[in-house]
Amino acid sequence: MLKSIDKNLKTGYKVATDTNIRELVIISLMKRFSAISLLLVSLTLLGITACSQVSPELRARIDKAEETLEACPAPEPLPYAEGTYEHFICSHGYPTTMEIYRDETLLKKANKKSVVHICLPQQRGRLYVDGKVAADWPVSTGVNGRETPTGTYFVLEKKKDYASNLYGNIKDADGKTVKRNADVTKDPIPEGGSFVGSPMPYWQRLTWDGLGMHTGKVEAGRRLSHGCIRTPNDMAGELFSITGFGSRVHIDGELEKLYPVRDLLPFSEQYQAVLKAHTDAQDNLAKLRKQAADEVAARKNKDKKQENAAG
Repeated sequence: MLKSIDKNLKTGYKVATDTNIRELVIISLMKRFSAISLLLVSLTLLGITACSQVSPELRARIDKAEETLEACPAPEPLPYAEGTYEHFICSHGYPTTMEIYRDETLLKKANKKSVVHICLPQQRGRLYVDGKVAADWPVSTGVNGRETPTGTYFVLEKKKDYASNLYGNIKDADGKTVKRNADVTKDPIPEGGSFVGSPMPYWQRLTWDGLGMHTGKVEAGRRLSHGCIRTPNDMAGELFSITGFGSRVHIDGELEKLYPVRDLLPFSEQYQAVLKAHTDAQDNLAKLRKQAADEVAARKNKDKKQENAAG
């Protein structure tokens, strides 16, 4: 499977239509790091010589891990400078990452006319300035049965401190919470009790029936909300400072046509698969090496105690 992925990576540049991208990808993927040799030297210094003293079972596992690592070489570092959007989407496990991309130069130019796109398949939000991605962040939209509706919307209302009038907790007359994540339209409030709406900081209303963007719990790649667009707090605050009444928000059921590097996404996915395979193999070998060193140290400590007892 790994050889197949590696083969795909070597030809992955074909998905790029831009000549410069294609040439850079060819160069990056036809080379390999000498990091494997460096890693083995480092592991030797960390106690690899102790492996000859460990149990046959652990020795066999280490041998197998070494073979796996050799079969999973690291790809050449990306041909894009750190800080560029191309580098961002080819790293961090994009799009299912909590990392946020910011182009500070473009963000300084952002204003209420800048356009926001929410990509439902990727569970990512993007702010565009002059047709370029100024920011890219994770979102969590509506779960099955409460899907976030697609379409073009406009910011109708903004409140920095806001609480939902539909969803929250229900308390009894003594102030004890008796129902969490309640829907006030369905869950009854006990006599003398009360409803406490869920806090939704940096609220930006998109419809009068409850759709909006706000701070909320976000898990990369996961839909968690009742339909709203949950955003990490720092990004929600930044968006709140940029948008104004009438700012456009597009909620897309597919990758937006404006997206500038769509042809790089297949390469990004394959590149990260090979990188993950290498990293996993590297981590597994390091873990086994440490286990071997601990095993030898424990044996030496036991032998020393026996010698002291005998003396």
